[in-house]
Amino acid sequence: MTKISDEIRKWCADLDSDDILCTTATLYTLADRIDRELVELPKDADGEYIHIGDVMEWCDSGETLTVEGIGSDVLFYIDGENAEWTAARNKRHHHEPTVEDVLREFAYGLGVPVADSYVAAAATKLRLADDAE
Repeated sequence: MTKISDEIRKWCADLDSDDILCTTATLYTLADRIDRELVELPKDADGEYIHIGDVMEWCDSGETLTVEGIGSDVLFYIDGENAEWTAARNKRHHHEPTVEDVLREFAYGLGVPVADSYVAAAATKLRLADDAE
């Protein structure tokens, strides 16, 4: 099977400007073929597109999965020896916690409200301490 985009490019290169009816029919045929053959990438809970290889997490538990396949609003992943599927719309892209995230969580656990400027300053100092080692 040829790529649809290559067919569109070839068709444009061969286009005769006097052949309007053929042009319309060809565009409808290509549009129908695109609808049949292509799958739109699903989006996560934040509206970000999901790709194969992305690491996603369940919003309620924080458990992660690696996307092995994509369907219509469905993700496929491997769990042990089994292939599983789950809805895409209630997952988020997993991001490793930053120094700032850890500091905010620590302060929150102590019940201490902390301004972003203090978190940023402390994170900078911690990064500098890490560089010295």
